[in-house]
Amino acid sequence: MSNSKISLDEIIRFTSRTAGRDKIYRTIQYASRFLAWYYIKKRGVANGELFQNIESMMSLTRKGMRLGRFVDYVKSVLESFHIRNKRIGTLFGLIAVCQGLFMFFDNILLLHRYKILHLTNAQRFQQYLYQVWLLWVSCALTRDYYEIQASFHIGQYHQKQDKSLMRQANLFWANKPLVIDTIKNLCDLYIPLSNLNVVRANPGLQGFAGTVSSLLGLLQLWDKSYQLPS
Repeated sequence: MSNSKISLDEIIRFTSRTAGRDKIYRTIQYASRFLAWYYIKKRGVANGELFQNIESMMSLTRKGMRLGRFVDYVKSVLESFHIRNKRIGTLFGLIAVCQGLFMFFDNILLLHRYKILHLTNAQRFQQYLYQVWLLWVSCALTRDYYEIQASFHIGQYHQKQDKSLMRQANLFWANKPLVIDTIKNLCDLYIPLSNLNVVRANPGLQGFAGTVSSLLGLLQLWDKSYQLPS
């Protein structure tokens, strides 16, 4: 979907996919969190509560869509064994394991919320979810780091070992998929870190970071040319 003109059929095909709807709902969810923080802090509680309700609705919708999806990531783990670059393959495998565990804990917490399953310590499962999310994003950023190092190595080879900081910055910014993926993962990193109280939690910053990462993820899903090669 890389054409400059976007057709209605392309939009319908995109929104008919579960992944496409999830990215759209995630964008609305985190944008609502940011707007709720903004209106409560700057304008008034009434508007803030409206956006809090929208955020809650989007969050529950996404949780329902993820029910049972942890099984899907078994295939991703198996596929990682066939990646020739063992370092990247190991990272892909770890990311898939973390994604599967994230979905599993998310499903358990959803069942507990609706009293289908009783957890004596739901908060502990919530912490597990944030921990595997943090590991997932950390592995994704490690993959980005290796891709950055590889691009520097190739660029230096063609530029007679030019290791200047400016040259490295230009090489990085010239690789649009790598720039998008790195910024997306850096934005995502703040959310589990703040939820685990590793850094100071700020709903406004969480909302902003989540919105940026969601929009970049939406772009990657819409146009495959902005995704890093597997």
